[in-house]
Amino acid sequence: MYGNRSARGLQPLSTGTTTLAFVVNDLVVFATDTRATAGFFVAHKKAKKVHKVADNMAMTIAGRVADAQTIIDLMRANVRHYEVTQGKPMQVKAAATLLSTYLFYYRFFPYQTQLLIGGYDDSGPHIYNVDPFGGVTEEKVISTGSGSPIALGVLESEFRDGMGLDEAIELAYKAVAVAIRRDIGSGDSIEVAYVSPATGYVELSQPERRRLFERYVRPFIVAP
Repeated sequence: MYGNRSARGLQPLSTGTTTLAFVVNDLVVFATDTRATAGFFVAHKKAKKVHKVADNMAMTIAGRVADAQTIIDLMRANVRHYEVTQGKPMQVKAAATLLSTYLFYYRFFPYQTQLLIGGYDDSGPHIYNVDPFGGVTEEKVISTGSGSPIALGVLESEFRDGMGLDEAIELAYKAVAVAIRRDIGSGDSIEVAYVSPATGYVELSQPERRRLFERYVRPFIVAP
């Protein structure tokens, strides 16, 4: 991530988290851990890092929680305003451009966040990676945060085109679970959500997450 705001300019800032997203078929799948850290201190164990922006769109957050929450509220309000005034959903690319413009405007006093925004529109599924200064790249498979190198290793070895919904969900969960085992900044529980034209935005229920926990997390918990 990026640095502390000070008279000396931006200083390196280490933030702990693992978030990821990928596109497969007509799905956009998101997964995150839920640990919020302040340095080496675990500040919260149930921090929400994947957020619904609209029925067809969601975001993941990494970085400073207050900054990210401000941006989420801003995006929800603007996307909703567009839907009401235009009578149709906002394109995912348009939302990413709006987010980029907002962050670029504040680049000299930047919001310390790394954001993924993705969803489905009439041009298909899309994911955009947006950095704190407004840089945007469209991605097919992406991960952010301190656990991202580990999660990407799993995704790049096991991701394949044509996966079904259940397989895609399991891969997303597994990638975060592996990152949690190797990254001290990521941990506690895992959330998975997806967006598709048939369902809109859906988050896994607690029983669904429990089944995945039993398969990908519990076997690696060392008993006291």
